[in-house]
Amino acid sequence: MSRKMHNKYLLLSTVALTMTVTVPVVARAQATDAASQGTGGGESSNTFGDIIVTANKREQKLSDVGVTVTALSGDTLKAQGVSDIASLAPLTPGLTYAPTPSSTPVYTIRGVGFFEPSLAAYPDVSLYLDQVPMPFPVLATHVAFDLERVEVLKGPQGTLFGNNATGGAVNMIHAKPTQTFQAGADLSYGRFNTIELNGFVSGPISDTLTARFAIRAVRGDDWQKSYTRTNQPVPPEYLAVGVPDNPGRRQDTLGSKNNTAARLTLDWKPSDRLTTSFVLTGWRDRDDPTAPQKVATQPGNLPGSTGPAGTVPADLPIFLYPIAPNNARAADWTPSIRPFSNSRYWQTSLRADYDLNDDLTLTSISSYANLRFLNANEYDGTALIATDLARDFGRINTFSQEIRLANAPSNPLRWVLGGNLERSHVYEVIDYRYVDASTFYVLGLPANRYDSDQKMRNYALFGNVEYDLAHWLKLKGGVRHTWANRSTVNAGYQAPGTSEPGPFGPDAPTNFFNAIYQAVFGPQVPLVAVGESYVIDTRVNPDGTPVDPATYLIPGPFRDKLKERNTSWSVGVDIKPKQGLLAYLNVSKGYKAGSYPTLSGVIYDAYSPVTQEKLLSVEGGVKADLFDRTVSVSGAAFYYDYQDKQTRAKFVDPIFGPLDKLVNVPKSKIKGAEAEISLRPVEGLTMTAGVTYLDAKVKKYVGVIDEATDPDSGLRIPVTASFSGVDLPFAPDWQYSARADYNFPLSGSLGGFVGVGVNGQSKSIGILTVSEAERSVYEINARAIVNANIGIQSSSGSWKAQLWGKNIFNKYYWTSAIRAYDVVIRYPARPAEYGVTLSYRF
Repeated sequence: MSRKMHNKYLLLSTVALTMTVTVPVVARAQATDAASQGTGGGESSNTFGDIIVTANKREQKLSDVGVTVTALSGDTLKAQGVSDIASLAPLTPGLTYAPTPSSTPVYTIRGVGFFEPSLAAYPDVSLYLDQVPMPFPVLATHVAFDLERVEVLKGPQGTLFGNNATGGAVNMIHAKPTQTFQAGADLSYGRFNTIELNGFVSGPISDTLTARFAIRAVRGDDWQKSYTRTNQPVPPEYLAVGVPDNPGRRQDTLGSKNNTAARLTLDWKPSDRLTTSFVLTGWRDRDDPTAPQKVATQPGNLPGSTGPAGTVPADLPIFLYPIAPNNARAADWTPSIRPFSNSRYWQTSLRADYDLNDDLTLTSISSYANLRFLNANEYDGTALIATDLARDFGRINTFSQEIRLANAPSNPLRWVLGGNLERSHVYEVIDYRYVDASTFYVLGLPANRYDSDQKMRNYALFGNVEYDLAHWLKLKGGVRHTWANRSTVNAGYQAPGTSEPGPFGPDAPTNFFNAIYQAVFGPQVPLVAVGESYVIDTRVNPDGTPVDPATYLIPGPFRDKLKERNTSWSVGVDIKPKQGLLAYLNVSKGYKAGSYPTLSGVIYDAYSPVTQEKLLSVEGGVKADLFDRTVSVSGAAFYYDYQDKQTRAKFVDPIFGPLDKLVNVPKSKIKGAEAEISLRPVEGLTMTAGVTYLDAKVKKYVGVIDEATDPDSGLRIPVTASFSGVDLPFAPDWQYSARADYNFPLSGSLGGFVGVGVNGQSKSIGILTVSEAERSVYEINARAIVNANIGIQSSSGSWKAQLWGKNIFNKYYWTSAIRAYDVVIRYPARPAEYGVTLSYRF
């Protein structure tokens, strides 16, 4: 065992031994009481304050909530440099983040996630801003600023949070307007000339109206560097395998940051019974997308493959293109299709709480969100035009409304009844370029455009109840019935204004499909006009033979509707034998709605939807405050029966061979445990640690592993195998985090602080695969990342200055590994970063 591996497992053992609890974790007690937020530490007491959460859509002490919740305070987020959910994931064992080729994030909790880059894809982990839904993951890109806390709910949350929360939910609680004038600013400067400004102004406008305005702006230089286009001559061996020359000898770089976000909150309380909150959040993103790294060649068409356009040569440049160095900063991208983003988003919400009487409260939450999405993305990790998303444009419009009625929390029988609806419209169109891919040499098709126009209509009725059977015993349950409707129109066609090389001329896609399908299926297939759809329906009989082409081979867009119904439910019991000790057992079932892809399909089968997935969870846990609340421990063990998991996988197109498609994995099993501990052994010192163990595997699924050629038709057919026992993607066996923070006085008016933390995981996998050989290239490596900060502050908390470092030992690791037709790519995480932050509060 290497020294690095030895140190990693030594750390895991230390964390596990530190937490001597018989069942593993659930909720981390934070170092900072809500009342002390903004002071930067230095509390006079070494006991833990109460953390308030809204996991049951009402305020409760975290220690009284019998569900799996990790709550992190705003001060904790600032101290550890959390600026988005991607940077939140390493601090939350069980939560992982992965990028996609379209720059849409994928979040997974305990192995439950949906890897699908389409803008219209609902997640398995629902996202909320103070209970206001952001139904599509890309909407939350820059909303994690000026936060009071973040609540990560693990396990199915279907009864209160609805469809698409089979993995869990992340609820970001933004800071609220204050009754007195307050203002503050944080200015940071770090590596790559990165400047970040956070500021807020808060206070009363009148006796009944308070307001808060917050802003965050980030600017930074490039951090990735081309390993072929440097200020030195391109090596002859690179030129020999197709790397473009760089006559200007200029280092090509990528990765600049340029994003701005702002939020306005208006709280109005015109009477003792009515409280309203209006929130307007918006962001503008001009960050460069991360360029992936080519790590292996996996030809879509093997050398020697033939087709109507010719034969794949053995020395095809994409096959021979050099592998990226094992360095986070080393990458490559197509100079003529430089990755960029230019997206903007805004969301407005209005919440009203009206006390009908002393016992009943009516709550209404309305929201509307709009996203304009535009970027270009490197897909194959080379300077060649092998698989490049030259332009990805999309629009999202989504409206939601929730109304609920609840009685007072002081009742022994507490209940909430409600309903909600969501109406969303998502359009996405992508220009795809692949003139240097192996498929071009077989088929002569160099580029195309494809789009997706999807509409969603979701309705639900729900109820939740808790009953104190005794002062130490609580029974609880909930149910939600959901009607989920989705429609789609998908098509592929000639990208307007393009004139690409190849045997089929300037209107290559249209001419290609007219030629290829008439050659394969006969002249009865109608010709398609330039610019129209070329998608072909190839439905088959039960025996697998094609139906009559004159009847079923119909050019035109793919149109379909998906109507689903489901009933989520949960039951549980909380046992609290004494103050500071809670044990609980929950059984719940959740659902995620079906989905259509956005992809470059050739036949109707490629656009087939995945149907809704379902997850049955059994979970038990404990929480305990010990030694006069100087130690807080919690733990949970869980078992998931996971059916019809949705994921992207391969199918074999009869013309192109292995391509992407959405599939349902019939049966998976997940079991695991978590443990966390927080302690204050002496005044000023806070120590926290957490660990998650997972065993997440497929139990039943037969999928594509290769292709073959049908001897009669000459078309490609799939080769399949059982995936039973295969690891689920993005589900490492171990995830862990540990941190120590120490606040100490320097003088009567000055204090110091220092903090150091480590977080990491064991290796995982980016795709479903049965091949041991593939595991090495699709593996996501193990890592232990160390972060630290040190600084001084005034004893009043009015100012603070600190030095900080992220990934201070410059660990090279990546967050995803997938196939891009002819190659395997990985997405590297940012290297070591360090800087200084100055903070001031008025």
